[in-house]
Amino acid sequence: MTSSISISPHRGPPAAANILATLAAAERLRTLARAGTAGQPLRGKNLALLLGPTPCGGIATLRRAAQDLGARVAEVRFTEPTRPAPGRDDVLALARMLGRMYDAVDCEALAPATARRIEQDAGVPVYHGLCLDEHPARALADLMTLREHRSPPGASILFLGDPKTPHGSHFVSAARSAGFDVLVGREQSTSNDATFLVDTRHSARWSLLASGHPVDEAQRAENHRCAMQAVLLDTIVKA
Repeated sequence: MTSSISISPHRGPPAAANILATLAAAERLRTLARAGTAGQPLRGKNLALLLGPTPCGGIATLRRAAQDLGARVAEVRFTEPTRPAPGRDDVLALARMLGRMYDAVDCEALAPATARRIEQDAGVPVYHGLCLDEHPARALADLMTLREHRSPPGASILFLGDPKTPHGSHFVSAARSAGFDVLVGREQSTSNDATFLVDTRHSARWSLLASGHPVDEAQRAENHRCAMQAVLLDTIVKA
């Protein structure tokens, strides 16, 4: 069970209406958090972070995002068996256990096939690495950051790099749905007068520039937390 915005990064970009709804929800959460009136709408809910041997660094950010909404967060270690014992299905047993004990599960460190099996059998919302750069929530967070500097109409984005990667396709789709004019290129033109530059060529950590200057990293982190919270609320509350 997933929402349209909490889909696996290996599936297509979410529909425009869902992008805009989640973007608006994340921006409302940011406004409430800054005013100190966000509340704890996930109080009493339980989120499991299903971790493999080497969890990503973003797990702490996801944990905080959920806890700030009032959710209880548990880290569950799971090592995928290389040779399952005959007659045993450890993944099925794990999925059913998680579905009984938790209101949602994040499968950040698991192989995509294993995560999909848990999604099928757990009966609760399952995220395929909500904190990962490849997840649509990261694309929405970067878009939120640009919108804080200047919103459409009249704002354009020069996207440098491959727009066909999962993260790239989610970002370009979201930006166009939000009204930005998105130009895609391999190299920066000195004559280009785009409002923003999004450079994906040299690092998994994209460079976002507004008027030729890097955007504030603390601002990006805040927006990422709010984008993840919007996904959590959309899926857990509606489940």
